[in-house]
Amino acid sequence: MQELKRVVTLRDAVMINLGAIIGAGIFVIIGLAAYYSGPALPIAILISGIIAMFTGLSFSYLTKYSGKEGGVYEYVKDSFNKYAGFIAGILWVASNLIAIAAVATSFVTYFYLLFGGHGSILVSILIILFFALINILGIKSSSLTTTVLVIINVLTLVVFSISSLFYFNTNNFNNMLNIPINNIIYGAAIIFFAYTGFSRVTTIGDEVINPEKTIPLAIIISILISIVIYASVSIAAIGLISPKELASSAAPLETAINKIGNPLLSIIIAIGGITATAGVLLTGILGSSRVLYAMGRDNELPKWLSYLDRFSTPKNAIAIATIISLLFLVFVSFNNIVESTNLAILLAYLLINVSAFYVSIKEKRASYSINSILGMITIIIVISTLNLESFEIVSIILLISISYLIIREKLGKKVKEVESHSLVREFKINK
Repeated sequence: MQELKRVVTLRDAVMINLGAIIGAGIFVIIGLAAYYSGPALPIAILISGIIAMFTGLSFSYLTKYSGKEGGVYEYVKDSFNKYAGFIAGILWVASNLIAIAAVATSFVTYFYLLFGGHGSILVSILIILFFALINILGIKSSSLTTTVLVIINVLTLVVFSISSLFYFNTNNFNNMLNIPINNIIYGAAIIFFAYTGFSRVTTIGDEVINPEKTIPLAIIISILISIVIYASVSIAAIGLISPKELASSAAPLETAINKIGNPLLSIIIAIGGITATAGVLLTGILGSSRVLYAMGRDNELPKWLSYLDRFSTPKNAIAIATIISLLFLVFVSFNNIVESTNLAILLAYLLINVSAFYVSIKEKRASYSINSILGMITIIIVISTLNLESFEIVSIILLISISYLIIREKLGKKVKEVESHSLVREFKINK
């Protein structure tokens, strides 16, 4: 019987997380956040990073007890029960599969910005299929490709930040300290969505070397690196153009770099947009397929999702993740549904903080209890900024998930409990 192989190092894990975090969001969301936070945008980014760190530390704490393949699904299941884990897993997978479709559309925008022409859904379909193929070739292929994409992406943002120094206008930061705290918090809530990929490495626990140490370190390191990069980019962008100009642009970084008047820099930013979206697509398929694999392994979803080929790759799960993403791409309008992906993953993260609180109380770890409480409070604050339409769509996802569980139980399908698939010690909690 084929088993997953532990080949992912700390460097690989950090790169996978960075590939998921530093995506198209920073190329777009920074403008929307500037609308609310104005010149205090760097402060909003720092606050948002702290919010991400609270939940990141909750993930890190739970990893020490349950480092199995499956991320949110496994952690919540091991903390509470299979039903809570199923809901958390479905929320996480749904948010990522919809996001893959949305990001594929963004990829096309940057692709034609660089090469000219008009957007075509065919390019979006082909790029999703391409990264599905990379995933099928194995975790090392995915990790290596992600590393290359992350390096290009980070270098692009470094070039952007350094270039701004020669045209920096400090007057754009006037009134920075006079921005109302509510505006800064709202901007931080918006920016948070550019951090949400920090949990990606938790989905591949059975493929990580020494997961109980590697995964927590990868989460913390990737969040810290992202804070530094995002803060630098925001300072550079406001130094080039005013927050008002930044907020009024659909492509804020491109608008900012155009202030310099160097066509080569505009091309570099377009390349960064392509590599950023590509990284999210690659790691999105990677993470979603691993959660589907874990749920199939535990008989929560059809068992054939847990099939591993001779390369120890869950190709059935990858195929299903790809097909669902393509269906979202072709048949779903993204006017309201993109925000629904944010709510779905926020609810999954809320469950992670609740799980960490539950475990820390049982284990009498006060510091982690406090951290998880702060994680819950800050995630709820971010959720409160979302539109009502997003709640409607997520409610449908939850209704379908709960109906599935009820029907399965009514039909008498018994879910087989599985032994730990990880070398990490199991929970020692009296439930």
